[in-house]
Amino acid sequence: MNKFFFRLDDIAPNMNWENFNRLILIFDKYNVKPLLGVIPDNQDEELLKYPNNPDFWQIIAGLINKDYSMAQHGYQHIYKTQDGGVLNISKRGELAGLDFEIQKRMIGEGKNMLTEKKLKSEIFVAPGHSFDRNTIQALKENGFKYISDGIALYPFKKWGLVWLPQILWRPRKGLFGMITVALHSNTMTEEDFAKLEKFIEKNRKKIGGFSELADWRGNTGILANFFSFIANLIFKPVWRIIFKLKHGLSG
Repeated sequence: MNKFFFRLDDIAPNMNWENFNRLILIFDKYNVKPLLGVIPDNQDEELLKYPNNPDFWQIIAGLINKDYSMAQHGYQHIYKTQDGGVLNISKRGELAGLDFEIQKRMIGEGKNMLTEKKLKSEIFVAPGHSFDRNTIQALKENGFKYISDGIALYPFKKWGLVWLPQILWRPRKGLFGMITVALHSNTMTEEDFAKLEKFIEKNRKKIGGFSELADWRGNTGILANFFSFIANLIFKPVWRIIFKLKHGLSG
């Protein structure tokens, strides 16, 4: 099976609203339902440079009412550690490397803030793809069931959570699997928007709503789960080699 899903990161009251609204228009035009990675208590200095929208929480609630999905994207989006965590995609993060109790408190406070806005989610997105085993345990104890991350072609279960892999940051053909594309609307260019809409228009039948991805593993039979396990096993080292070569990494 070949299907694409979209995730929007760094969603907060302070962001590039012109770009965000433009993205929503594209998704609504083609009836695509992405995942919104919402920061509960944005304190990121880079994001705070963007204008604040006092109607932010009502806007998010409205999108969820239109069947958009939502994830908790960290806590304050402040990069406190120089730890890439279990994925080691980046060299900094908000959570990985911190004590368990600290992570549990941060994640719990973020969840409570969203709950106060009458927003709930069982999906978590770690800033900078940086999380460790303490993060996983803290997520479970805070009631999360999914983490939107991981290097694989299909969702899988590990350490008590279902992982919804994310391996692309822009749409790209030539892959098979259940592929999540993470977009950062704040920095998207005219070319990015044009390519995105062209991709969606040409591949609409292969694009799913994010809730479909979250439900995929539970709705899949034994044979398909076995195939996905083998595909994930083969894909991970290949992706690692390509990623290292592209970014000039070693070790």
